[in-house]
Amino acid sequence: MGRSRKIGLCIKCFLDKVIAITGLIIASPIFLIVGIILKLQGEDIFYLQKRLGYLGKEFDAYKFTTMPKGSEKFGLITTTNDQRPDNFGKFLRKTKINELPQLINVLIGDMSLVGPRPLIKEQIAERLSELEIEEYYRMRPGVTGAGSLYFHHEDRLLASVEDPHKYYNEVIIPKKQQLEKGYTESWSLLLDFKIFVSTLKILLIDTLGIS
Repeated sequence: MGRSRKIGLCIKCFLDKVIAITGLIIASPIFLIVGIILKLQGEDIFYLQKRLGYLGKEFDAYKFTTMPKGSEKFGLITTTNDQRPDNFGKFLRKTKINELPQLINVLIGDMSLVGPRPLIKEQIAERLSELEIEEYYRMRPGVTGAGSLYFHHEDRLLASVEDPHKYYNEVIIPKKQQLEKGYTESWSLLLDFKIFVSTLKILLIDTLGIS
């Protein structure tokens, strides 16, 4: 690894911490409101799920709860047709507010703001070998990333195909693998900035309806 890349990664880590702390402070009222609503509904505030992290090692990813307990046994893939989330859960998913707690993962070093999305091992174990999974996560997983941008309507896409599980394994995973490999090989702070800004733009346009 070149010296300039090492310095860049140190800066990336520092920026991750600063932005995560700032984001958690700014979003604290949202955490409070969402937490109260979920507790009134009898749900846990956070849903912790094992996800693949740096070099394929698993960690607990934080999200706001959007489904009743035990829903994961009915499948790991979610689509826009999924009936498991209630109305509030659907709102959290549509606005991506359910992803905000991952700033905690960024702060403690499990994740970065930008990087390959932390997938569930069972989702890709039948498609990728242990070595390929390790290669997939040569960078820390991100709240957003190249694959996330390309498939930002993944739930809608999966809802439109006959066999979501087959399509996910045969089409989406290979494409994400290609995108994340390209991201890792051409990584720079400027690339992270472009992905981050593009993510905000998509969030405003597609999720909040702001043009």
